[in-house]
Amino acid sequence: MIWHIRSRAAAGLLLTACALARAQNFTGGYPFAFPATDTSTQTFLPSFPIVPIRAQDFVSVDAGGHFSLRGSPVRFFGANCPADGAFPTSSKTWFIAGRLRKMGFNLVRLHLMDNPWSANSLFVQGSDTRHLNAATLDRLENFISQLKANGIFVDVNLHVARTFRTADGVAGADSLPQFAKGVTYFDSQLIALQKEYAQQLLTHVNPYTGLAMAEDPVVAMVEVTNENSLFRFWRDGLLRPFAAGGELMVRHSRMLDSLWILYLGGRYGTTESLRGSWGSGASSVDTTSMLKNGSYEAGTTGWFLEVHSPAAGTASLDSASVGEGRYSARIDVAPGDGTDWHIQWKQTALAMQKDSSYSVRFLARADSVRTISLALEKESSPWTYYNGTEITLTPAWTSYTFVFTAAGTETNDLRLSFGIGAAAGSYWFDGVRFARTARVGLLPSESLEAQNVRRIEYAECAGFSDARVSDMTAFYLMLQNAYFDTMRTYLHSALQVRVPVVGTNWNIGLPDVASQSRMDYMDNHAYWDHPQFPGVPWSSTDWFITNQPMVQASAGGTIGPLTRAVAVQGKPFTASEYNHIFPNRYQTEGMVFISAYGSFHDADAIMLYDYGESSDDWESDKIPSYFGISRNSAMISLAPACARAYRSGMIRPSIAPILLSFSPSDVLLSPRHDDGSWAGLAASTRLATLRHAVRISTFAAPSSVDLTSLENVPANPYLTDTGEILWDTGGILTVATPQFASACGMLQSFPSRKIGDLTILSADAFAAVTWVSLTGEPLSSCRRSHLCVSTAADNTGMLWDGTTTLHDQWGSTPTLLRPERIVARLHIHADSIHLWSLGPLGAQGGSPAVYLPSDTNTFNVLLDQNVDHTPWYGIEAFGGGSTSSLPGTSPREAAIYDLRQNYPNPFNPSTTLSYTLARESKVSVRIYDVLGREVAVLVDAKEAAGAHTARWDASLKASGVYICRLRALGLGGSENFERNMKMLLIR
Repeated sequence: MIWHIRSRAAAGLLLTACALARAQNFTGGYPFAFPATDTSTQTFLPSFPIVPIRAQDFVSVDAGGHFSLRGSPVRFFGANCPADGAFPTSSKTWFIAGRLRKMGFNLVRLHLMDNPWSANSLFVQGSDTRHLNAATLDRLENFISQLKANGIFVDVNLHVARTFRTADGVAGADSLPQFAKGVTYFDSQLIALQKEYAQQLLTHVNPYTGLAMAEDPVVAMVEVTNENSLFRFWRDGLLRPFAAGGELMVRHSRMLDSLWILYLGGRYGTTESLRGSWGSGASSVDTTSMLKNGSYEAGTTGWFLEVHSPAAGTASLDSASVGEGRYSARIDVAPGDGTDWHIQWKQTALAMQKDSSYSVRFLARADSVRTISLALEKESSPWTYYNGTEITLTPAWTSYTFVFTAAGTETNDLRLSFGIGAAAGSYWFDGVRFARTARVGLLPSESLEAQNVRRIEYAECAGFSDARVSDMTAFYLMLQNAYFDTMRTYLHSALQVRVPVVGTNWNIGLPDVASQSRMDYMDNHAYWDHPQFPGVPWSSTDWFITNQPMVQASAGGTIGPLTRAVAVQGKPFTASEYNHIFPNRYQTEGMVFISAYGSFHDADAIMLYDYGESSDDWESDKIPSYFGISRNSAMISLAPACARAYRSGMIRPSIAPILLSFSPSDVLLSPRHDDGSWAGLAASTRLATLRHAVRISTFAAPSSVDLTSLENVPANPYLTDTGEILWDTGGILTVATPQFASACGMLQSFPSRKIGDLTILSADAFAAVTWVSLTGEPLSSCRRSHLCVSTAADNTGMLWDGTTTLHDQWGSTPTLLRPERIVARLHIHADSIHLWSLGPLGAQGGSPAVYLPSDTNTFNVLLDQNVDHTPWYGIEAFGGGSTSSLPGTSPREAAIYDLRQNYPNPFNPSTTLSYTLARESKVSVRIYDVLGREVAVLVDAKEAAGAHTARWDASLKASGVYICRLRALGLGGSENFERNMKMLLIR
């Protein structure tokens, strides 16, 4: 964790460790509210003029597998307007749509329109869900008309959060899974109700456009069901009755059982035929546990408690609460820190053989309902993760079984661990076994005639023969395919929907992706640092985030799960939900990440979540939620530049994509190779997606894919095959193209970083910087360009509890931005440039700063938000450039001599000082005590222009306040620079 802490040494304040841990709010923030009603076009902002949507402008899929409009490929830079956001007051729709267009959005995803919690829903709350709410339908259609008037398309979502009612004629409606997910795939009544809803919504004539959605080209795409997967329900053990730990009513469990028997009967006819097929590959092995002392009858011998700060915990033997025998192991965690692996109860020196089947069986309980993780990993570097799962414990002793196929071979360097560091509390384990397991076919008591061949659980698949696992997967795949085929055909044929249709966006592995490949395009979701709720889901007070930057995520963050083995060759690919969550201090990186890698992976649409959900308040200058970006100035300030870069193709797609060819057995046997992660099967390494795009070319290859034949895993820093995007997980992402340059991350740690025609000479802290051409010409030669410096945002009075939660203390208006001070070098062919500070409308304010080149076609500029109070700058170039350096000093160049606050501060025993020189200079950096006595000379030499650092080791000095003095005499010019800075040494 890195905090930006401003020194208060002058006041003599000693900062304690507790104060440092709570230092999440910044000081000196400045307000910068983008007016809600602003739809203007400005000289130094990317311009997105209205392009009318004509009657023939239906979005289609071209021969290259991309969305096409008016005969040309089109990309959509989109935003979600969910729940209340889909039904704004009609008097506001003109400026909501106009501001969306101004900020670069050309698509709105209409989401959660069927929600059961808001007055703004397409259903009247407390009534049935078979009649549309006339008032909210009118609001929706008015909004769509205004979006259309601004040339903005819509993505219409059908089943998202519909909560079926008894009044709909659905028996036991209150016992359905949440939003009836899973069940909507195979219950014919619910499928009929989904068709009815689609017909009511898509064929209703909009009085403001005169067209129904089905016949209106403003609709760019239609989504059948949101985040809904039969395979995820199977994977999570939910396709069984409540009494057995699932989420199905008995009638739905029996419905699946009957369909399963019909499937097997149609495929095999007789039990003997079934036994013969399933018996192939069955085996028997020694099931002796490989663990030492799994019963804890010999104390805790053989077990270790691994603890990572700030989590803490202790292990003990317990005879008062046991699962079996005389003793159990008890782990007390206090505090938990939201990260399960920070405390691991583990046994090491184990072994396993790749592709062999194993089972982990154990008894466990916790003092309250808690989720823990089970993992099998390499014990030493590189700590390879092989298999694992999440487990929900309750206060009652419960038996758990995890069966898996080993994803790798380890000889005496395998650990089995329970990750319990996320939440404080007490955890008990007993009777832990880890053993090879047999693979069986048809059980002796099962027969088709008796109709008792059971549906096996996902977690059991490693213990059954290939044929039985294949049939189980094929059965659920058949149901899912039938559902999507039915809905897609109904939309296209019966309702005459002319635009592409997607099934869903909850892809846990190859079966889901194979199923979605039958639809018109592919879709996926990803979030960085999504809020977690250890108690009640979506509690307004009991939540936390990790508050870590993705730019330092060594595993590749969201990019791998979002893009690996999801995109299919010949079909458009979209990310219909993406965000980095507020109040994460590094959230602003998200806009650059998704625009850069979305471009590189040639995504046809990216949609930020969300643009307005909480209420009909579109005007207040306050960030209201984890996801909202419309009033988050740090996020929305980056939208125009990122939208221009993404929509205009300024960042090139991968030039050497990886094509994956899967066989039917890869799909059908995928439960054997599930890695236990949220995204399911790791069909290609996450890190490979940081160098190449990944596409699936077929699911009908004659043989299984050999993933080891793929290009070797790239090394950090990760450079895309285009050479344009570089991600150093030490803390910086850069994008360098002729028309667009960007850097985000710990910029203070990467002085003089060159990004194409932009060099960040020095910076204070974490920030995202974008520089985009406004004329379509390269940055080096364009006359007008736009530069944005985005940092962190806070609501006024927002109150942190520690470093990971606000509870419900979100603060009030206005929103404030943390000021940054950056010295940048711009390569522009010009004789001089004007740097304009832009106001909230994007208009120039006051007089520009005028810069002359410090070297050939090189301009050093100061972006000081402490003075400028803006994230937006406009750059205007004059003249054709020079072939040699111009003499003299530009009007603001002297200000680019700079000494920054030391880091860390307070410090013990050493600290780093950073300073910037406008030109080659004679430099002196000296340290003095409070009495003015010189105590150290750090620099006394001639140094080149640019960013420099000096380190002071004060090991032999006493605690107190010290002063650093920088003096610089510019060579080749007459300027002198001097600056003093206070520092605090604490012993």
